[in-house]
Amino acid sequence: MRRLQMDHLIKKLSELDLVRGDFDYHVTRVAMIVVFFVFSCQKWFDYEAHALIPFISNGPLIFWLYPALGVRGAAYFLGSAELLFGLLLLLGFWSRRLAVLGSLGSCATYVATVTIIPFFPDAWAAPAGGFPAATLPFLFLMKDVVLLAASVYLLKRDLLRAAADVSPAENGIVRQEAMQ
Repeated sequence: MRRLQMDHLIKKLSELDLVRGDFDYHVTRVAMIVVFFVFSCQKWFDYEAHALIPFISNGPLIFWLYPALGVRGAAYFLGSAELLFGLLLLLGFWSRRLAVLGSLGSCATYVATVTIIPFFPDAWAAPAGGFPAATLPFLFLMKDVVLLAASVYLLKRDLLRAAADVSPAENGIVRQEAMQ
């Protein structure tokens, strides 16, 4: 009996326009835009620039920022990049090509932060007995795994939408007759 009720509920919910449309895609895009703008704003404050030191210093893809730009310069660079990617994601509502650029930037951002995870010092909370009890800075990085997944989802959807705008000749698709 309960299985039939659940099957009925699933059938009814699957018929909703909300489920059949692009709601998930748009909500994900808006969420990513908000995240980029909020995190970008933080990078302009001195306290945040110094709070980033253990993250950037241990990032295999971003460690070079400090020798190249210094503590404040690295924070400004990251804040500017986040602002740019958030803006590209926002403009992606109107331009599919800009959407692709924004989601590529988003993917790059979260690849850079997720790769810090294996190298982060003192990740396990010794006072709690170590693994699996983690420290707060380490846990802060773990959210980026989900943000990377959302970025990959957006990139896939943005590429498919942008590819629909590309003519077959530009897309590398050549008709059989043309090859003869």
